[in-house]
Amino acid sequence: MQSTFVPSQTEGFQFETVDGEIILLHPTRNIIIHGNQMGALVWQLCDGMRTVDEIIEILSAAYPEAGDEIQAEVPIVIQTLVSRGALETK
Repeated sequence: MQSTFVPSQTEGFQFETVDGEIILLHPTRNIIIHGNQMGALVWQLCDGMRTVDEIIEILSAAYPEAGDEIQAEVPIVIQTLVSRGALETK
């Protein structure tokens, strides 16, 4: 995934967190996506204005002890959400 992509949430998805797990639901398309805390944070930062690199920077600053993990995981989370139809990229 290119770091200059600007991911945005696909319209119609509902977001909930239950016991630290992200649940994205699109009721009319019958899509349910389960994730973790990292997925929830990434989802919330995908506002159509931030690039993948900017999202990584924000999370790395907030969680400096997990910098390498964030670098590796954020693009994977975004790509997974794009492939499931929950995110779009510009």
